[in-house]
Amino acid sequence: MVLYLENYFGDVWPEIAANESPITHVTNGIHTCSWLAPNLKELYNKYLIPYWQDSIQVQDTWKKIENIPNEKLWEEHVKRKEKLLKIVRDNVTNSMRANGIGYEEINDMVSKLNPNALTIGFARRFATYKRATLIFRDLERITQILNDESRPVQLIFAGKAHPADKEGQDLIRYIYEIAKKPQFKGKIFIVENYNIGIARYLVSGVDVWLNTPRRPMEASGTSGQKASVNGVINFSVLDGWWAEGYNSKNGWTIGTNDEYSSYEIQDDADSNSIYYTLENKIIPIYFDKDENGISNKWVNIMKNSIISTGGKYSTSRMLCDYTENLYMPLINLSHKYYNDLSNVADFNEWKSKMIINWNKIQIEQLNNLDNISIDAGNKIEVTCKVILPDIDVKNINVETYAGRITDNGTIENITIIPMELVESNDEKREHIFKAKLELTTGGNYGYTFRVMPKHDMILDPENLNLIKWITA
Repeated sequence: MVLYLENYFGDVWPEIAANESPITHVTNGIHTCSWLAPNLKELYNKYLIPYWQDSIQVQDTWKKIENIPNEKLWEEHVKRKEKLLKIVRDNVTNSMRANGIGYEEINDMVSKLNPNALTIGFARRFATYKRATLIFRDLERITQILNDESRPVQLIFAGKAHPADKEGQDLIRYIYEIAKKPQFKGKIFIVENYNIGIARYLVSGVDVWLNTPRRPMEASGTSGQKASVNGVINFSVLDGWWAEGYNSKNGWTIGTNDEYSSYEIQDDADSNSIYYTLENKIIPIYFDKDENGISNKWVNIMKNSIISTGGKYSTSRMLCDYTENLYMPLINLSHKYYNDLSNVADFNEWKSKMIINWNKIQIEQLNNLDNISIDAGNKIEVTCKVILPDIDVKNINVETYAGRITDNGTIENITIIPMELVESNDEKREHIFKAKLELTTGGNYGYTFRVMPKHDMILDPENLNLIKWITA
């Protein structure tokens, strides 16, 4: 949800663009060592720096994953996969027995669990927006994918729907019905009584972690972070954490960031993306194995997944972000100014004065450049005059707001340039500001000027909602 966070708060600060709102984000992380499989933890202990668990959030900590021999990492992954398949076998057997299904039919189902098959996992709440059944949108195509005997693929589902969520329960029921069809028997498995214990085996034992939320509704998707630190490769819509975490070398994406006129069209596009990526990328790489039964291309993606996400999506990094970016600036500001009540009284008086006088500020453009056409790399100088009422010039920032004008009249590639005070007439309360615009791309540009409040006791000047734009 990070990429869309800004849009939810645009109305709170109507005088600035939505993406300038002072609302920020800290991406969720996982408690790494709680979700890391024990045998992989031992492997990391051997190849990473000593006491690496004390520096989980440091990116350099994870670089030595490269030093793990491919065959060793794959060997440990296969161990987790075999443990997972045993749990799935036992779980499915108990479930089928409880439903009065005979031994032969049970054996026919669970005996087809294949440790050599590409194993795709999907486990989470069965909320409708997560689209658990998206992979079954085209049954003919997924039938072909799952029934290639030379390149076997199996799907494992787990999760629960809220007791009041009938639509979510219907999704689970539909997967049960699909799994019973002759072409899917022994290819699709549903693990019942999903809990943290089962989740630990799933996020470390499957080969691919599937995530299909309807963009942009995914809040985070931490299950994918749990999978990636175990070397399980993510195959996900670019939403939630994966919108930040994907680097084109550590997994695969589903769909694009296009906007769609209906859910039907979006689901068609995303499901086709799933099939195409499975057929042309994921399955060929997985089965491109050497004489030792290892796909080095696959293991290299596993390593890239661990290296690129292991530290970045840990709770250690998350807490560092909260502390360094949010808590400490506020604590430092409080200790420096707010412990002295006289400072607070002066600041409140200053705010009242600014609010009373703000709309009296006048901004005048001094050079006659309106919309301009300019070649990339060139610079232009812009100038404006600011006439202040009963406001000190040291309590304002003057900025140039520039952007490229597209063919449909919208503005993109916004640049905000602080302007320099070059001349003041205190008697007239007039102040001249200048700035140089350096444009990196050619085309038609527009620009304007604005004034923002400035004070040592403000963390985010936008929060005062005092923004003065030049008016015609």
